Amino acid sequence: MRCVHGTRIGMCLVLGIGLSGNAWAKRNYGTAGCGWGSQMMGPGGNQISAATTNQSTYTQAFGISSGTSNCLPSKEMAVVMKQEEFLAANLNTLQKEMAQGRGETLSAFADILGCPSAVQKEATEKLAKGYQTIFKSPGIEGVLDTAKEELKKDETLKNQCTIVG
Repeated sequence: MRCVHGTRIGMCLVLGIGLSGNAWAKRNYGTAGCGWGSQMMGPGGNQISAATTNQSTYTQAFGISSGTSNCLPSKEMAVVMKQEEFLAANLNTLQKEMAQGRGETLSAFADILGCPSAVQKEATEKLAKGYQTIFKSPGIEGVLDTAKEELKKDETLKNQCTIVG
């Protein structure tokens, strides 16, 4: 199947996203992405129907630019993408340092998650304590989402860190 002609493009997109893994577990949408389809089908629903709804109603593009329909606003999405890029470049080192409970990459990760220097120590300790849970999550998105959830469990970090996503 060539991904060139009208109706096949959506199917190719769904298949391509589907092959990228199951790292979307903590997000409000499934492999079809955000948009009305994600709201109708949910993260575990029929993703082909969600993608078709998104494509036919153009709600995904609108949702991304406006921050509606389970989509993050462009500014927040840029932050999340930066966080994902950091993880992609530093995952092995971060995993080692998080297991040890210290290191420059671990501190940089807390920083990129929006934790100011006043709570860096607490943030790195919380991430280190959550190591087993964080790295059980599949893929970079799963690790990122779970790390954020671990930080949000602590009221001080939840209030001090500007966690996006």
